[in-house]
Amino acid sequence: MAKCSQTAREFIQNAFGPAVAVQCSPDAEQVCQKNNLSFVEMVRPFCKLTTEAHVRDPTNQVHVIHNLRIIMSEMDTQQPVPAMARKMLNDAVSNTQPQTVEGSRADFITVGEYNLQLNSSTPWFEAYRDTFLQVLPLSDHEYLRHLVACVCVVSSKHTDPMAEFTRLSQQQHELQHTSQAKYPKWFTPNTYKYYVLIHDVAEGDDSRAEEVFKGMKSSYGQNGCHLLKVNSRPLSSAKENSTGGPETMTGNLPDPWSQFLNKKDVEHDSPDSGQSGHSTENTDTFPDKVTETEPDQGVTVTPPPETNSVHDPPAEASSEEEQKEPEAEVISHPLEQSDDEPELSRSRAETEDSYNANSTDTMNQLNEAARRKGNVPHGLYLTLSDHDRLRIFAHEFAVRGLLPHIERTIRLLNEQLASRKGLHRSFFSATKKWFGGSKQAEKGSGVQTNNGGGIYSEASAEVQLRKLGDLCFLVQMYDLAYTSYHTAKRDYTNDHAWMHAAGSLEMAALSVFMQGSPQRQYPSHYMDSAIQMYNQTCKNPQFATRTTLLSTEILKSMSLFGDAAMQFIKMTSEDSDLRSALLLEQAAHCFTSMKMPMVRKYAFHMILAGHRFSKAGQRKHALRSYSQAMQIYKGKSWTLAEDHINFTIGRQSFNLKQLENAVSAFRHLLINESKQTPNQQTAFLREYLFVFKAITAKTRTSNGGMAEDGTDDEEHWLTTSVNEGTMVPGTLPQLPLPYIRSADTRVLLCQESQFPTTTGSRTRATSVSLEQPLDRPTLQKWIDLEDLAVRVANDGSLPASYRPTVQCLGKCSNNSHRPVCVVGETLTVEVVFSNPLRIPLVLSDLLLIWRFVPIKYMGPGGEDKQHDMITNENIEPGKMSLAGEVLHTQVIKEFVLAAQETKPAQLILVPQQTGELRILGVAYSLGGGSSQHQHVSTSGIAGLHTPPPSPQTQPPSVVTQQPMLSPSPTVTPPGTSPLTSSSNQLVPPTTGSPKPPAKKPSYISSVYVRGKQELEIQGPRLNSTKQERCSTIYGSDRRLDPIVAPPMPLLEVSFLNFPTALLCGEVQQTLVEFTNTGKCVLHRLRVASSNPEFFSFGITQPEEQRTSKYIYKTLPLDGDECGKALSAKMCNVTNVIDVPLPDGTLAPGATACLPMWVRGVSTSGVHEIDFLFYYESLDKSPKMSHRVLHHTAVVQTSNSLCIRAEAQRSRLAQVSAHQDDTNCLVINLGMENLNQVHHQHNGINSWNPLSTIQLTPFPLIHDSNITEFTILQVSAASPVWTLTPISTQCNIARYGKDMRINGKESILMCFKAQKLKTPCAEDEVVFTNIVYNKEQIDSSVTPCSDFYFRSLYVAPPRPSPSDPSPALEQPPDEAKVAEDQSKAELEAATKVQLSLMVIWKAFVVDDTGSHVITGQHHLTLDRLDKPASSLAEPEPVVEQPPITFTKQEETAVDQVAGDENLSQLVKYTVNHPKESKHTFNTDRLCVVGVTLVVHNCSGCELYIQVETDPTSQNGALMLKSPVHQPAISYLNTFTWISGAALGLTLAAGETRQLTMEACFCRPGVYNLSNINIFAGRGAGKGADVQVNLEELALQRQNAPSLMVVSNSG
Repeated sequence: MAKCSQTAREFIQNAFGPAVAVQCSPDAEQVCQKNNLSFVEMVRPFCKLTTEAHVRDPTNQVHVIHNLRIIMSEMDTQQPVPAMARKMLNDAVSNTQPQTVEGSRADFITVGEYNLQLNSSTPWFEAYRDTFLQVLPLSDHEYLRHLVACVCVVSSKHTDPMAEFTRLSQQQHELQHTSQAKYPKWFTPNTYKYYVLIHDVAEGDDSRAEEVFKGMKSSYGQNGCHLLKVNSRPLSSAKENSTGGPETMTGNLPDPWSQFLNKKDVEHDSPDSGQSGHSTENTDTFPDKVTETEPDQGVTVTPPPETNSVHDPPAEASSEEEQKEPEAEVISHPLEQSDDEPELSRSRAETEDSYNANSTDTMNQLNEAARRKGNVPHGLYLTLSDHDRLRIFAHEFAVRGLLPHIERTIRLLNEQLASRKGLHRSFFSATKKWFGGSKQAEKGSGVQTNNGGGIYSEASAEVQLRKLGDLCFLVQMYDLAYTSYHTAKRDYTNDHAWMHAAGSLEMAALSVFMQGSPQRQYPSHYMDSAIQMYNQTCKNPQFATRTTLLSTEILKSMSLFGDAAMQFIKMTSEDSDLRSALLLEQAAHCFTSMKMPMVRKYAFHMILAGHRFSKAGQRKHALRSYSQAMQIYKGKSWTLAEDHINFTIGRQSFNLKQLENAVSAFRHLLINESKQTPNQQTAFLREYLFVFKAITAKTRTSNGGMAEDGTDDEEHWLTTSVNEGTMVPGTLPQLPLPYIRSADTRVLLCQESQFPTTTGSRTRATSVSLEQPLDRPTLQKWIDLEDLAVRVANDGSLPASYRPTVQCLGKCSNNSHRPVCVVGETLTVEVVFSNPLRIPLVLSDLLLIWRFVPIKYMGPGGEDKQHDMITNENIEPGKMSLAGEVLHTQVIKEFVLAAQETKPAQLILVPQQTGELRILGVAYSLGGGSSQHQHVSTSGIAGLHTPPPSPQTQPPSVVTQQPMLSPSPTVTPPGTSPLTSSSNQLVPPTTGSPKPPAKKPSYISSVYVRGKQELEIQGPRLNSTKQERCSTIYGSDRRLDPIVAPPMPLLEVSFLNFPTALLCGEVQQTLVEFTNTGKCVLHRLRVASSNPEFFSFGITQPEEQRTSKYIYKTLPLDGDECGKALSAKMCNVTNVIDVPLPDGTLAPGATACLPMWVRGVSTSGVHEIDFLFYYESLDKSPKMSHRVLHHTAVVQTSNSLCIRAEAQRSRLAQVSAHQDDTNCLVINLGMENLNQVHHQHNGINSWNPLSTIQLTPFPLIHDSNITEFTILQVSAASPVWTLTPISTQCNIARYGKDMRINGKESILMCFKAQKLKTPCAEDEVVFTNIVYNKEQIDSSVTPCSDFYFRSLYVAPPRPSPSDPSPALEQPPDEAKVAEDQSKAELEAATKVQLSLMVIWKAFVVDDTGSHVITGQHHLTLDRLDKPASSLAEPEPVVEQPPITFTKQEETAVDQVAGDENLSQLVKYTVNHPKESKHTFNTDRLCVVGVTLVVHNCSGCELYIQVETDPTSQNGALMLKSPVHQPAISYLNTFTWISGAALGLTLAAGETRQLTMEACFCRPGVYNLSNINIFAGRGAGKGADVQVNLEELALQRQNAPSLMVVSNSG
């Protein structure tokens, strides 16, 4: 059900309100016009009170008024003439079109098997209803719209405001009492006047305004005048706001005037307007998605600029045009009567014609004024405070002025009526003919014929009673109003004053409804009687229509939809097609809102409404009505009805110049849902082509497509144009079939590989192809890699003119800029065709049409345009050879689309010159597939009563041919070269005259047409600015506008023996072959990859290693040494790696072969390794600075070894000559063989189905083929540490043992790391090797060091748009910087900076035999006591805390005590005798001397606090620290008698001894290491150091140090 925006009560309240006249002086209007508003327009949005008002009835009871609406209008406003009123109603409906949102639940209704998409609202009906109430003429039988008061407005800038008020008041008095004007009509003789002084705050004088207002209050009273201050916004601020767009002109203030001002007529040029030449709408839902154009502005309709057809006939003169032009006639309806048009309709048409002839200039002026007003913002100088003042003015006027006046008038009328109650009403009625001489006329025949009502004097009781009822109704005193109306209707009925009686019945029923009292039932029969009196007795359909509109809203609010539908249907007649159409549509919606929806009645009445809309000239609403009805008839086996609706939709779309909609409607006769046979669809296709060609017949004839004999013959037209070269017919026409999915069009800028990707041991770079899907994440991945390569090539910054290279342009790529292709290289365009029919379509001579401008690029910004624009679209013989020279175009002889098939066609262009290319679309000959010739008449469609086409409208391009037994040679259109689709070989263009066109082969239908389809791709919707978000704005898509650049190098990459399966950490060597197939020298070759740790071209590769068959370089062992330390330069690995080409260049046609080492990824599974090869031309190109080549290698890795390590510091602190032993670390290294531990991702089941490159399954290395791993060497790389074995026999191989790890075994090794005696340079790293083989592997050269450096690579984070700009960052706080620096120096004590490399080998047995593979694993130790693993540890599962409904108190965390990095600044040792014997019988106290050795492990000076008392303040800190290790609890305790609380300062690396004494009172076992040591930085040095004890960090405790105290006595 289409619901109205207002409820029934709101509608009735807004329809009736106190009418107030407004008189403005010219200066007051000038103040208001600054906001592009008149005074009435400015106050109209605020004339509805938002607060309650009160009024007293004659019995002095208070009544509350809610939402009182005051209707203000200019005093000189005149009622529109009937013709103007009809045009306003017609425009109100035309200007309001359905604005439904597809997919909205409110628009769908399910009734049984029907799923209907209905309009959630009918704004055109509401616009008609509101306009109808406005243009309804005033009548003397009611006073609801008579003026109650008058507002006089004068500006404070007036020279004499008081005199102006007097003049305006006198003018109103003269107009009411002495003027003979029919309008306006006044409610009472003593009209209430209210005086308003409007003051311009920005320009006026406030003191003068206050002075004038003070005089007004003394003259007119406190409640009779008002000072209205407006235009508070300064002039400068308003001008600043006016410089922005329409949204910012009002300073982002609300615009409450837009809904009250007349909407201007604008004809939108949008995809939904039905004027575009293409449409991609779904054919299955055509009735739900019919696009419509906006209504035209004037009386006559102007056709869209795309069409060259004749003008549409005016809506008012449609009947005459229908008889003159058969194509524009209204569709004959099955229920249409054959009777002549009633006289009333003819007189209405004559009146409209007369009005159109006399008032055209006036209408144009009104439309122009409305258009100008609509382009300027409203309320530019008004602020929110001004809005409040306007709202206060309306409230003050209503509450203090208008309502008291109405209250007094009601009291006066009631007193006058009460004084007449002495005479009985019946006696008064019986003697009325004797005492009311002026009422004799109501008995005359003339009165009865005109309006059925009598003429009463203003002083008569009936008039007073009616006025009393109207005033009470206007102020919502509905009980008293009903009493007045009910009393008056009996008198009117007795007097046979039917007009007055109908009005009283109408208002009495409304009063009952508005009371909302359950004790009094709504008298619906009053409304029925009123409608009947208005319509039949009084012959006044206008008031009958108003009563129907009010009554139906009440019935719908009471859920009486059946009664409402009957009232709507009864009011339909032949005197107004527009009103009948709207009421029939509303009746149809009532049928869907019933408890049991009647959808077929809905459809039937929607068809009737569509027919009446068509007769009224509302073709868009007629189209919409038929489309809505189509939902019910669609797919219900009512073939004739469905075909009739489709045909009507097509004709209406054709009449509206919506060519695509017309074609879509006719196409519905041929789609799958149609029950037609293929033969019938063949006939429908002929009709479809005929309609299409009939539309373009005039254009073709005007361009010279006429044969010599005067007939429109397309074959003769084409032949003449091609062979003789004398006729230039212009561009080809647009073809609607087959569909082209423009958004799926793809453009390949590089030559697609013609050979397989993998041949034997050679693997070619995958590059980009049309067979490979390209989604947004993949595209963004390549763009990120290219950005990295360009930054490296340009010293870390992106050039201002840089744009990423996208070689395959599609809907996922950024197509806002023109792509660049290279001269002499292929350009492939993939166009996707779709056949919606059940019969095949044959496209012959399919090719791309283009437009090319040759330009010679001479350098940066320099261009030389050599020729004018060259195109193969226009068939001009003079440019045939030139077009073939500049661009080779492929021609597909035959492209067959089977029934309902979607298939892409790949069309190739080869540019031969530099310049700018624009691909316009495709050209082809369209026909239906047929095995034999079928004679099918095109004069009409079976089941549709359509006249046969006249000879003048025969399509000129429909050619009939006899079938042939074999295909004949094809024709190469001019401007193209004969590139065949079968061989895909480029053939040079032929010279000379073209061959004459041959006859079509036998598989081409006898009906065909030569034409084109343009490739129009809509860009993405813009959403960056506020204007773009508030409106629908699309960007540009330039994928079909390539620039042809000068020659460039073209790189081809091949990999020899590239592995597809590796063990984790396995290292293999392969060869990469680089070939330059372009015409320029290539240099600056780089490769960018997201996995630089996977491969290496060699950083420190010795010359002898290039020819070695071994992967690693080996060194001989000297004596018993385990390996000597080797240093190497530190290498910062990035995503971009330079390829070491010989001489750094690659000439055209040259090939370079380089070794490349690859290493298996540390995690098992299937991995995609992306390579982006970046290279530049030695000769700079002005349009292309570089080129790229993509390659994705898919490698599967299997488990091998897992290594884990941890660095620990020796807890022993001693003062010795060997200071290096104090700073040494213990490295625990564990290795585990995981090769025979099966995981789910091992094997062929781990293949990723979402991979963008689908290759053949990999030759897997099964776990059972590898039995053991042999550890060859353990190396360490560090700028600080060297690695030595704890055992002196490091070379186990010399003693007949290998370091082997079998399946599921693990091994643990311990090493000692010592600091370098001589620090190395900052950019160097020292490699230490511990060899378990006969030869030492040089870990400082390629590939061992390369993969080590790559293992340290950390991908840089991508900058986020939300990150603040460096320029906007706040300067750092010096205190904060100093604090962070101090903390970093302390944390440096726990940093390790040591990396381990484990080099291994394994024996593999496969089908080719047994061979040895080698590999290496890396591990980096960052901090002490922090384990590291070569496998990524799974993230711990964080349990969600339970849901609590009370706020939990947050516990403060001590950051100083809880920092583990600061708990290893100091290590200490407690030296004491293991046993002490003492005679406790003679001496009860035993004192033992203890030595505490403390060592500073950090690189800065520390303050040390030794705490032996656990009850001290620092002892309390110990309980909070998570690094605190509680000591073993013993029963015996002792006391420190010296050194209980010591404080000292230790320099960096200093070791110091402290002497302490412990006192024991009984024998036992005691733990002497149970002491707390705190360390931290202090302010000052030496003895002047100042320390904050709360900032000291508790150090890690040692293991228990036990001493036995025994009694020797």
